[in-house]
Amino acid sequence: MWNDKETDIDLLDHEKIAQTVLEIVSDSHLRPLTIGIYGDWGVGKSSVISLLQREIDIGNKNETLNAHAIMFNGWLFQGYEDAKTALMETVVLELAKLQPRHKKIQKLATSLINRVNWLKVAKVSANAAIMGMTGLPIGSVLGHLAPLLLHKDKEGHLTEPFKADEKEKFLKEAPKETVTSQIHAFRREFKELIETSKVDQVIILVDDLDRCLPKSVIEILEAIRLFLFVEGTTFVISADERMIEYAVREHFPNLPASYNEYTKNYLEKLIQIPIRIPFLNQLQTGNYIKFLMLQHHLGHDFSEVRRIYEVFIAKRKNPYENTILTYELIKEALGSETITLKETLLVADQLSPTLSQGLKGNPRNVKRFLNTLFLRMKVARIYGLNDVIQLNVLAKLMLLERFQTDFFEKIVAEIMPSVQGASLTIDETEHEITVDNKGDKKGQKAPTSTPATSVEKNSNENFKTWIILEPSFSGLDLRPYIFISKEKAIGLPVDEGLSPLLTKLLEQLNSNSDISLNAVSKTLPQISFEDSLQLYEILETESRQSSDLKNIPKSAKGLLRLIEAHPALEIKFIDLLGSYPHTAIGPWAISQLSGLKTPTAIEKFSKLLESWSKQTDNTVLSGLASVRINNKTK
Repeated sequence: MWNDKETDIDLLDHEKIAQTVLEIVSDSHLRPLTIGIYGDWGVGKSSVISLLQREIDIGNKNETLNAHAIMFNGWLFQGYEDAKTALMETVVLELAKLQPRHKKIQKLATSLINRVNWLKVAKVSANAAIMGMTGLPIGSVLGHLAPLLLHKDKEGHLTEPFKADEKEKFLKEAPKETVTSQIHAFRREFKELIETSKVDQVIILVDDLDRCLPKSVIEILEAIRLFLFVEGTTFVISADERMIEYAVREHFPNLPASYNEYTKNYLEKLIQIPIRIPFLNQLQTGNYIKFLMLQHHLGHDFSEVRRIYEVFIAKRKNPYENTILTYELIKEALGSETITLKETLLVADQLSPTLSQGLKGNPRNVKRFLNTLFLRMKVARIYGLNDVIQLNVLAKLMLLERFQTDFFEKIVAEIMPSVQGASLTIDETEHEITVDNKGDKKGQKAPTSTPATSVEKNSNENFKTWIILEPSFSGLDLRPYIFISKEKAIGLPVDEGLSPLLTKLLEQLNSNSDISLNAVSKTLPQISFEDSLQLYEILETESRQSSDLKNIPKSAKGLLRLIEAHPALEIKFIDLLGSYPHTAIGPWAISQLSGLKTPTAIEKFSKLLESWSKQTDNTVLSGLASVRINNKTK
């Protein structure tokens, strides 16, 4: 299995991005400089930062570079202290560590830390000063100043604000050491600290900025621009630019509609050079899967994987050539041949087309899918099924589970009661495809009287595409595969590491606000089924924990919006309704569910209505179910 975090083992050619960044930061006339490493969640931004840090270390060791790299992860400080001062303290202390016996450096560092502490105490005034110097309004200033500008009477109630003479007295008694002077002094001393240090430049690597709350994001950006952006500094910020724009919008909630480009302009003013990491295409995804499989095959011998990767890179005549990682190339690099490796690479070829399309070429999601695959293989061994479970069969079934949930649930329902562990749907579709390929028109089914909807046609075509994948399931007992796939503890991971966009959508879906739900309904059709499935399973988990089912849970409201945008999820929602105790369900379970689009879901809901109509414990539910059934039959 694979570690789900940043790595300095490059399997995506991100090393070239790191080397490009290093080339830029080495140009002294560009400093001070801020570079943005942009990309969606999971594309490898943190890995680029890690590779860049490695390149800087190599440059320092070879004496081609004289720089000090400082890593700062704002997410670690979130919720514990002011992110702005945390960044300032980190940078100063890391510089001071370079020469712990240098008196001037230690004196400057002590003075700078004292100024940081002064700014912590004077945070309210500091916010006001920042607003004056940068033009950035601080939303929380008035809230902090309110206790200072209001009197309290003897009973502790707030009274009218200061009168004019009292305000004048308040201002006269303010400390002589102003925030503005502290800011200018900090910048002057910080510049002097860098010049005194034995480095040509300081490179601050800011990672995981898009995981921070909007307030922390703005604080870190303020610290960079206002305090630390001096000669000799370079900042490399890793983030999803959409999340930064979102933080800016949250920071300026009352921004006029005519300023809709302001968030982009804010970011462009802060980041001089943006570098965007693209998603992998199908060929790159296939090669990445093969390298991960190879890594697993070699027992995570990273030096050996690295050697094979270098052979692979060397085979390319040019960097844009579509080179495929083949078994022959790996065999040549290894100097040996193994059947198990060949079988493993065949599975990678099987997975590549679907994963590249369904997971949008996202390396982290690819890694998580493979982690689940091999975790289930471990479970198979624990249950003594290692001689029964085949990796390629399990992988194919998992593709169906992940990307075509309605068909997967239907097949599970067919397989488990079967004596042979076979699915009638799979057998019929495999036969139909075989007949079509032979051109035997007699064997084809007659068209139904009711034309299929576009949703149904697309769903059927996707299922046929899956059926064609190797291996064939004909004659296989699939019950062991369903058994290890239904283990709750090893389900496909959906609730961790949501992208900033999905985090925002989840918040809207779970808001219980009609305004937010109407707004999110416009965005949901634009996200992939993979993303919608992630959101669905998180909301479903919360819905199962609801203690009040008489009224529609807020999570169920979000689920209804999801299935409206992605009808393939309808059957999962019907299964969820069927799992609720019928005695606890309110009328919403019927009144809110209309306009189902997929035939399988419609059929399943009809059966559920029939069972509800016959029960006598919940008369309201049975009455509504009967009315719904009668209306359909008319």
